[in-house]
Amino acid sequence: MTDRELREELKKGIIGNRYLLVGDETLLINNTISLIKKHLQVNEAFDFETFSISEIPLEEMIEKFYVTPFGSKQRLIVIKNLEELDKRALKNFAEAINKLSFPNCLIMTYRAKKDNRRTKNVYKNITGLFKKIHCVTFQSDKNLIHKWITSRLKRDGLTFSPSVIRYLEEEFGNDITGLKNEIEKIENYLYEAKTLHSASTLKDLARGLCDFNKYQVVDMFLKGRKDTIEHFEEFKPYLRSYSEMVDAVTRGLLYYVQRKPNVLTARKKALSNLLAEVSRIDRSVKKSSYFVTLMFELFFLKKGNIFRKGGAINGR
Repeated sequence: MTDRELREELKKGIIGNRYLLVGDETLLINNTISLIKKHLQVNEAFDFETFSISEIPLEEMIEKFYVTPFGSKQRLIVIKNLEELDKRALKNFAEAINKLSFPNCLIMTYRAKKDNRRTKNVYKNITGLFKKIHCVTFQSDKNLIHKWITSRLKRDGLTFSPSVIRYLEEEFGNDITGLKNEIEKIENYLYEAKTLHSASTLKDLARGLCDFNKYQVVDMFLKGRKDTIEHFEEFKPYLRSYSEMVDAVTRGLLYYVQRKPNVLTARKKALSNLLAEVSRIDRSVKKSSYFVTLMFELFFLKKGNIFRKGGAINGR
């Protein structure tokens, strides 16, 4: 079923006790979990539990399905990241779940890659694995993005110019999570603009409002410019999360390879090392490490030279 069909069922008071949420947007999946939790009227302090599929063994998971609720009609157990399992492990897990009968509510999530065809295949395959379960699929597209923007602006009482809305639709055409972060960033800038008292503050704000600032930093890095680190330092205060920078660097590297396909063949090792470093930074961001800033600074300082003339990538 679609998320809209699920919402209609919940409005009618129809609540299942097994759900599998499949989609390429964590935000939509998490919103649906919250919606089901709201309709179940779960006491979050005592009867709500969430964990990743890789965190605890199956036997311990199963025990949680049968725990008597403390202050709710049902306990809600959420098992995330089924995509971490390989095909055989996923099949074995599904078979184990299918054999069980329990009174509490179970929600499982599968994060698909941003590929419409792949998402449909994943949905089809998983539907065949799990029995007696409500499978809900989420797929973002331009129509959904437009509706989401309109709804968000109306809810928050905001008015964006047509050019800003067009930018949001084009830049985040299949990325609602990124769109949400961008709108919140613009809201913060608009609030800050109301409290400006000096020309210097206005100048700093204007720099932060530039939609392409983070990509300018990446572009400088890919050109091997030595002042990349300086511009990164200036832009840091306007980053809501370092994940934005990880995304910008990754997109920049992919675009670089697309423009210079011969580099992928001739300098494959150098690019692999570069991507491995970005991956390490990304893991640190997800763990909320205190060293992320330092890791980015070292990355721009040490890795930028490989793009200069004579470097590992542009060298002859």
